[in-house]
This record gives sequence, structure tokens and C-alpha cells, in this order.
Amino acid sequence: MGRGFGILLLSAYVFVAPIAFLHGQVQPDQKPLAFEVASIKRNVTLAEGGSIGMQPGGRFRAVNADLRSIISVMYRTSSGARLFPSQIIGLPDWAAAEKYDITAKVGEALAGRPVQEQFRNMAPMVQSLLADRFELTLHRETREMPIYALVVLRPNVIRPTTTDCRATPDKCDIQSTAGHFAAVALNMNDMLSVLSNAVERVVVNRTGLQGSYDIDIDWAAEPGSDKPSIFTAVQEQLGLKLESTRGAVDVVVIDHVERPTPD
Repeated sequence: MGRGFGILLLSAYVFVAPIAFLHGQVQPDQKPLAFEVASIKRNVTLAEGGSIGMQPGGRFRAVNADLRSIISVMYRTSSGARLFPSQIIGLPDWAAAEKYDITAKVGEALAGRPVQEQFRNMAPMVQSLLADRFELTLHRETREMPIYALVVLRPNVIRPTTTDCRATPDKCDIQSTAGHFAAVALNMNDMLSVLSNAVERVVVNRTGLQGSYDIDIDWAAEPGSDKPSIFTAVQEQLGLKLESTRGAVDVVVIDHVERPTPD
């Protein structure tokens, strides 16, 4: 997303990291980045909730996290979007059911580097950790799969912004919680990430709407909520519609994976 969120809700997980720092790349002639030390233990005490992210001092922590959720964050698509479960092909059932606590620390050289550099290197370092301890190997493909297309249902329900974010940047914040999203001067392409996370499927923009819009939408994020579904909310509150269709989707295909080696 253009303005990116500092906190992303990943199902029951909270992932803390600036989006712009998730794309560390290792050049072909470089040694793969790796943590200096790492500990992996099964978590059998927490039923729900967890976190995945970097902490100060070059420490990576995943609490009560399953392997599928870690892969979804650390093997993002070329556009920076996390992978949904349907985009991770060939994982065994235990990779989504079993939860782990992972603690890993970078070496002294990287620990003293700016926090931005540590975040930028997080994905390749976690990938090295998964390859080492889970014996994970995978490859990327593009497959035709079910997606949603965002289209205009009722024109003029969603209205262009009247706010100039360059002149008054303090008026252009983003508020995002489970079941609620509000933003000033947001373009439709940036809205796709919000909708994709809500429906757990890739969403493409076919509205034809140009420019920026003020968005305020509420939907049921949990079963039993008295709020409308995300599909109803999009129609009633934005005048748009999520249409089911098919399209090219980036996926990762698991070639091999094992339960982690014990500490």
C-alpha cells in the first residue's frame, strides 16, 4: 500500500514491521543472510493469538505461530502482499495446526546497524532459518485461481476526497482495526490490501475510479457480530462490489518440509 501500515493483522496474529522493509534481497554472489543463534520450541499453552516480528537489538520473535503463517509473511508476492492459505500449495496439515515459539538473534555486526536495515533483512534471514530447521524448500509459480474483482455497483456513493494531504498531512491518517477501516485520500489500488485481508483472497481493481477517496467501512470480523459481512459492507457503505472471478495468482509450492529439528 502506498502509505503502508505499521501493524498488520494476520488472522489471529499480529505482525509488527513497516511494509517497506520486508523486501530484503540477497544477490547471487552474496552469502545467504542468517541469524547467528535460534531456538524453536512447540507452544502447547496458548489457544489463540500470537505475534511475528523483529524486536530491538536484532532479535526475531514468533510467539504461538504456525509455519503457514510465517511463510505467508516471509515469502510475500512481488507486490508486497502477504500470501493467503490458498497461495501456499502442498503444506502438510501440521504446518497450519502446530504452533511454535521462535527466538533468533542476528550477529553483532548487524545488531548494531539501523533498525531499518534489520527489518529489510528479516525475510531472507527467516527464510534461511526455515530452510535450516524445517528443511523447507519451495518454488514460486503463477496459477489461475479464484479471485475477487472490485467493481462499481452504485456510482457516487463513494466520493472523491476534498483533503490535500500535501498541505495538511495531519488530516490524512489511517485507522485500521479488526472489522473497521478508515482513511482520508486513499486511492482504489491501496484499498485492495484491506479487502484482500478481509476476504482472504486476491482482489483486483476494476472500478475504473481515478484519484483519491475518503473511506470509512465497518464489517463483521468475528462470527456472531451484528455488523454486516465484508461483501455487504462494501456494497452498502462504499457502493462497490466484490465479484467472484478467476485470474492469475502468485503462489509458492512446497517441495519439501519437515517438523523442526529440536534445540
